[in-house]
Amino acid sequence: MDEAAAVAALAELDFFSSFSDEQLRLLAFVCEDVSLSPGDVLYTAGDVADGGYVLVSGALETTDSPVEDSGRFRIDPVALVGELGLMLTRPRGASLRAARSSTLLFVPRGPFLKLLRSHPELAEDVAATIRAELSRYLDSITRLGERFSD
Repeated sequence: MDEAAAVAALAELDFFSSFSDEQLRLLAFVCEDVSLSPGDVLYTAGDVADGGYVLVSGALETTDSPVEDSGRFRIDPVALVGELGLMLTRPRGASLRAARSSTLLFVPRGPFLKLLRSHPELAEDVAATIRAELSRYLDSITRLGERFSD
């Protein structure tokens, strides 16, 4: 994928909304193209995360096993996948495979963190974005729990 397309994909995501054009270009430069055919596994639950992915085209689905016939959740482009892997060396919480031919950008953790270290205001914005996403996630769990309480 050329740099302009990579920058455009990154710019579509709220996670990167506070990045300048120059910062997006720097990030796009270190991204790696990933192409998956239908059924190819992107990563498996338990794999140690070393970055995040931007789904540019195609579709991904979560699954408990790469050999199951259908996934539990579908992810359509443009989407940031495995974003905690940009910040943390934690095992992946779910397995993801391609639901159809898919193109992704792999954003490696090292260069991402280097960019944040050299731009502390950017690091604050990313932290605020993660906090907001976590808050929305916890709110949805709370609402779901209320449906099952007595």
